[in-house]
Amino acid sequence: MKEIKLFDYQEDMKARIEKVLCLHRSVMVQMPTGTGKTYLLTAVIDSFLKENPNTKVWIVAHRRELVSQIEETIRKFHAYSVSANDSLLTSVKAMSIQWLMRHYDEIEEEPGMIVIDEAHHALAKTYKEMWKRFPKAKFLGLTATPCRLNGKGFTDLFDVLVQSWDIPEFISKGRLATYDFVSIKSNGVTQRLIDSLQKRGADGDYQNKEMDMLLNKRPSIRRLYQSFTDFAKDRKGIVYAINISHAQAIAEFYREHSIVAVAIDSKTPAEERRRLIERFKFSNTNNSNNTNSSLFTLYSSLPIQVLVNVDIFSEGFDCPDVEFVQLARPTLSLAKYLQMVGRGLRVAPGKKNCVIIDNVGLYRVFGLPSQTWNWNAMFEGRMSKKDVQEAVGMHIANTAAVISEKVEPVKHEVDSEMTMVISHDQLEQIFELQKEDEEIARKREELLKGEKGKVEFLDKQLVRLTDPNNHIAYVDLTNMNYITWAFSEKNDTSVPRVVNIGGVEFVKYRQCLQTRTKSALPIEYKKGCVQNMGFYSRYLYGAGFRMCRILENDRSHYGGHCAVFLHNDPMAYYWLSGELHDGSLVVMSEDHCYYWVEEGKTKVYIGCPKSYEEEHKMNERLAEIVKLTNLRESNVEQEMDDEKLKLLEPCQIGSKWGLRDRDKRVVVPPIYRTIRKENGYFAFEQLFNHWGVMDSQGKVVIQPKYEKVKVTAEGMAILSDVTGKTQTINLR
Repeated sequence: MKEIKLFDYQEDMKARIEKVLCLHRSVMVQMPTGTGKTYLLTAVIDSFLKENPNTKVWIVAHRRELVSQIEETIRKFHAYSVSANDSLLTSVKAMSIQWLMRHYDEIEEEPGMIVIDEAHHALAKTYKEMWKRFPKAKFLGLTATPCRLNGKGFTDLFDVLVQSWDIPEFISKGRLATYDFVSIKSNGVTQRLIDSLQKRGADGDYQNKEMDMLLNKRPSIRRLYQSFTDFAKDRKGIVYAINISHAQAIAEFYREHSIVAVAIDSKTPAEERRRLIERFKFSNTNNSNNTNSSLFTLYSSLPIQVLVNVDIFSEGFDCPDVEFVQLARPTLSLAKYLQMVGRGLRVAPGKKNCVIIDNVGLYRVFGLPSQTWNWNAMFEGRMSKKDVQEAVGMHIANTAAVISEKVEPVKHEVDSEMTMVISHDQLEQIFELQKEDEEIARKREELLKGEKGKVEFLDKQLVRLTDPNNHIAYVDLTNMNYITWAFSEKNDTSVPRVVNIGGVEFVKYRQCLQTRTKSALPIEYKKGCVQNMGFYSRYLYGAGFRMCRILENDRSHYGGHCAVFLHNDPMAYYWLSGELHDGSLVVMSEDHCYYWVEEGKTKVYIGCPKSYEEEHKMNERLAEIVKLTNLRESNVEQEMDDEKLKLLEPCQIGSKWGLRDRDKRVVVPPIYRTIRKENGYFAFEQLFNHWGVMDSQGKVVIQPKYEKVKVTAEGMAILSDVTGKTQTINLR
């Protein structure tokens, strides 16, 4: 096993926690699920014991399973950390809150520190007793979700909250896995069932009995299985069920369909539970597919692909290679939701992403797992249920707006109950956009503080900056780009201004323009140099500028002397590689990445030929794009033919058939026994069993001499003569 070493963010959190503990008696720490809270607390404890060698540290958890996991983490940390000392084993005791309540009167020693794991479970009446009995002890609470269903805060127990990075930052830096999020549609059967839930339990959440009555049915479980096969069939993962019978029913249904699945709950014997969990942790989905369910028993050694549970693995469960999480249990608790989906966000070797299958519509209640929350407001009890709902609504609306405007949409089956809310590719694009926006905001704030010199507003978007040496420059606040050539000379009164040319905004200074994209392009203004092409504009320039790769496609034309500005993309300008015959573009960014762009959509990454493999990949993508555009052209031609076909209709006059147009004028005289439409053509019978074919204009293209005629959607005529011989003719 590798030596345990804290990550940079854990070291930072450790330093901050220790600093705050010097100032306060009780501290709560927030870190997202899967970011190593237990290792962090162990490191904090180890340092505390080094500073206070004659004291004890208690770790209190609300479930005995968590106690065992904490003890195992402490042993690992001691064995593999170069900094750990022996007191970490001898001076640390892990226990459940239930055990502690029963043995208060038997305890003679007073701990120097009490650590509360999953501290969002800390109820004032139960946990406050520790504060009273041990007045000299420090208290450290750890949680991913410092929130309560009733909206009350934690200031009755803890003095201050220390927060880590939020989930988007952890994902962006590779410390948490990215994900696909799939949810039921708002008008689907399951959502209507969940909307009908009326009763609430003692904790304020949905009542278990009512959920079971509505959702623990074979049709509902069949829908669970269908969504699993659609989005996670070859993945290993966890299903969260309502109760024991629901978990068992799901596992049984999955096994009936050759999926190795087991149900684990609080009543599963401890040894059996341990054995099944270990099998699951070391299971490889490559070996669990297509397994004959008749061979499977709970005691077999087959790899477990699906672990169905009831709240057992919502907290403290460490299996990084979980590749999907399926939510089959509704909840009104934000903490439960984030704890459940968090099981799938841990990173692991070979794991690319996680699929979250939301079969109970929690997305519309709590938004995406990567939503940024005001944890401090929740910690202080300043965030009501209404505030949470408003935050979720704004998050959902903003996410949908960004996807529709700036991110490539994801297609989904129209007749499915499920819809793809966001893919991992979309998520990464959104994080990148947010990162760039945050950087621009940081630079803007820094400039406006006046530390770089005197700032004068020319308008709401442009400022003049005079540095301490009286040098003057101009800055565009929308992108924080300097107008680099715009330095005032003596007696020069001209200033930059925003102009709209060809549908694109530029900053104009004298005879020069600069784009307002995040990556600015300084260009020389000439009349007619910017052309609006509908969904993009292009800047035409003379020879001598950079050129990019010519598409290997004779039906495109090379655009080596222009730059492109996409109207729905404020990120940058692009060098035009090719305008394809269907109107789409292939463009290249400044870092030599190639993108395919269509009207009404955002750019699609093709490749970045920094290596042979990437070059090969890009060539393959280009070939695919060319093939697709050719297919589209063919479809357009077919649609045009179909439209022409609509102009002529078979008509019967007496006992004979002909063709007439929309004005009811006869175009083909009624001389045939019958005429029928077939995929853009007309099959006609002149004599008995003498069939031929006309085109959309009524022109005979196959003479009437065949016993049978059929025209396919691909424009192929299948002809059979009286002898039974068949031949095929391409009509296009």
